[in-house]
Amino acid sequence: MEKAHQILNDVFGFSSFRLSQEAVISRLLVNNENALVVFPTGGGKSLTYQVPALCLDGLTLVVSPLIALMKDQVDALANRGVKAANLDSTLNSDQAAFVKQEVLNGSLKMLYVAPERLNNEGFINMMSRVTISLLAVDEAHCISQWGASFRPEYLKIARFAVEHNVERVLCLTATATPTVSDDICKSFFINKEGIFRTPVFRPNLSLNVEVADSLQTKLDRLVPLLKGCTGPTIVYVTLQRHAEEVVNQLRPHGIQAAVYHAGLPNEQRAKVQSDFMESESGIVVCTIAFGMGIDKANIRQIVHLYMPKTLENYSQEVGRAGRDGLPSACVMFLSPPDIPILEGFCRGDTCSEKDLQLWLQEVALREPAKDGTLDFNHYKQGREYDIRPNVLNLCYAQLELDYGYLRAITPFYSVYEINPRSNGWASIAANKSAIAAAIRAHCRPKGAKYEIDVVLAAAATGIDRIDLAKQISNWELDGLIDTKASQVRARYAILKALPKTTEEIKTIAGEMFSRMLKREEEGIEKLRQVIEFATDDDCLAHNLAKYFGDSDAVPDGMCQRCTFCTTGESMEFSGRTTTPVDHAQIQAILRACPERDDPRLLARMAFGITSPRLTLNKWSTANPMFGSMVTMDFNALIAAFDSECKKVGYQKVESSPIPTATKRSYTTYSSGSRGRGSASTRGRGSKRGRY
Repeated sequence: MEKAHQILNDVFGFSSFRLSQEAVISRLLVNNENALVVFPTGGGKSLTYQVPALCLDGLTLVVSPLIALMKDQVDALANRGVKAANLDSTLNSDQAAFVKQEVLNGSLKMLYVAPERLNNEGFINMMSRVTISLLAVDEAHCISQWGASFRPEYLKIARFAVEHNVERVLCLTATATPTVSDDICKSFFINKEGIFRTPVFRPNLSLNVEVADSLQTKLDRLVPLLKGCTGPTIVYVTLQRHAEEVVNQLRPHGIQAAVYHAGLPNEQRAKVQSDFMESESGIVVCTIAFGMGIDKANIRQIVHLYMPKTLENYSQEVGRAGRDGLPSACVMFLSPPDIPILEGFCRGDTCSEKDLQLWLQEVALREPAKDGTLDFNHYKQGREYDIRPNVLNLCYAQLELDYGYLRAITPFYSVYEINPRSNGWASIAANKSAIAAAIRAHCRPKGAKYEIDVVLAAAATGIDRIDLAKQISNWELDGLIDTKASQVRARYAILKALPKTTEEIKTIAGEMFSRMLKREEEGIEKLRQVIEFATDDDCLAHNLAKYFGDSDAVPDGMCQRCTFCTTGESMEFSGRTTTPVDHAQIQAILRACPERDDPRLLARMAFGITSPRLTLNKWSTANPMFGSMVTMDFNALIAAFDSECKKVGYQKVESSPIPTATKRSYTTYSSGSRGRGSASTRGRGSKRGRY
């Protein structure tokens, strides 16, 4: 530990560790054991792997879900003279090649990657050549299916650690309930002594709640809050359009605030973040796209102008205030009109049961490849079956985890662009092996580069595609070429016979659909938990700590600063107001959209929830009827549209002329990134918006 203390002082400029940092690092370096760190936002989680990384001889691999956060970490380490890099899609071929060489020659101490990278063939091959002394898993709560942010690709991290003989693993999160912590520990063989939890309670934060019946009422309160604040403020909203609207409403009051959301150009977002980091009184009105990696000590105020979706989100976001230990205010507004929008996020990922059956039929009846595996183009399937990418990944994960039919293995790219380096092609030409000859024979010239479809080359030569791809990867690692792979196909090993009969497929699809509906309701329940937290007859800080398993964190259960502690009363809030289903509007939606095979599709259009099929056919944000029934109960909408679809035998009807609409300036409810859709054999496509 002497070296760890020296690095802490010399590299990071701290004279001592805080919280449980030293105990975590000792477990990793002295005991050589895995650990789980549950520290609140701003609690110093990064140092618990960055210090050990500089003490250990091998590579520290950091898995993080956000490219922007990885880059921030790498830039901060580089400024301290630490050899660290990120390997992601933002790098060009020269930059990626340089990072890979730094990994292989042992000069790089820390490599940051996204979880998806752990299934990349070239990356797997590179990792087999190095010693991974420490695997740090950031945002580890994404591993747990019980968590609000479950991501199927995180499930593969534990398997990667075993297969690559990782010497030690450190999982890190700020938002793990006891149930989620148990899931993480089971995945990485962490015993109770390896859990280091710091309570979420921050005595310098005052958690306040206000009730408002409209945006104008909220703005009437927000203006004095902003004018009276003595330091930087973050104002969180739900949708991109909210951010624009609020900033425009603040300007007449002499308040200059910046806008930040995922729909803005990268350069504009970078400038907003940079300006805020340097500001002593800056205000940013933003979606949840802003905040990850914001390590600014003097943020004096966090305002949730719109209610957060989960207590996990709330905890992370308020945790960005007052990291310098000085008093800071956190204000959450509850407003009935906001709740349907949040419900839309919960409802948005459920596809139709019929589409789920058709997808499962394709998977179950696909003929295996020569190596006995199945492979699929997820992007194409998402378009064809109107299933969002994150939902499709979850469906495959269920076939693996719940049914044991498949195991996700390394995906592959079917097309490689090869760019020779200096005399690299001459070395390749001198290689007389059958594999090298096959690659040369099937490379198509592409200017100064070459392109090869290894699937077609394998079929023509009888050489396994894996061997062709591995040879190309080895040439790149040896510095002979740069490569750029495309047309990814997810690959699965078959563990047992898949269902073949229509009845079996319908049964399994029905079970999976039921789980989707259950997940919807779990999302709605998390919304209710936020409301119950904010309106309970108890201290807000105590309620939040109790939710995360720290019931003794707040002295005497009273923080003395929150709305309840200072008023002695809980907030009165009636929740959302649901209007009856308007049958005239039902007919308007039916006139705008001719589809009658999927009542849920029509309900999504009415409620304002995008899907690949809606977007391709211009029935989403570009349509004046999209979101026109957001104040109505979603399940009641499904029932109403099902009744209408049944009248025509669930068959498509002729569409009526649709009024020309100006495309809205925002996109709603989709949790994925923007993408471009194209027609498929079923006339569907994908173009997903961001919040």
